[in-house]
Amino acid sequence: MLCALTGKPVANPVISKKSGGLFEKSAIEEYIFQHSQDPLNGEQLSEDDLIEVQNPRIVPSKPNMGDSVPSLLHVFQNEYDSLTLESFELKKQLLEARKDLSSTLYYHDAAVKVATRMMKERDEARAAIKQLSNGTGGQGEGMEVDK
Repeated sequence: MLCALTGKPVANPVISKKSGGLFEKSAIEEYIFQHSQDPLNGEQLSEDDLIEVQNPRIVPSKPNMGDSVPSLLHVFQNEYDSLTLESFELKKQLLEARKDLSSTLYYHDAAVKVATRMMKERDEARAAIKQLSNGTGGQGEGMEVDK
């Protein structure tokens, strides 16, 4: 089973009641603490909305505390988790920005087309007015007007 946030196998799996997504308990608790929402669908989420999955666990052997490599691995693991969460959030924001930019570009393109059409109609109307004001449209002399 893989976590929907980190993409890694889960040791303490929980399921969100809101989205049904499977998460590593520590990763989703950190995400809820920061954002208070479900990362998959954006609904409000609290720790009460998480259901722990019961699975038989194999007890891992305890690492020797005198070694520095396991502690470094733990530090790297925590850093990786935080970077994965940040990457997930940035991808989500990028998708939203793409949607917003796409709709904005569509509206801008439509506005430019309308403005171009209006300028063309304005120029045609000016030309018609100028032609009418210069005379009778090139047919004979203009009409005399008393002042």
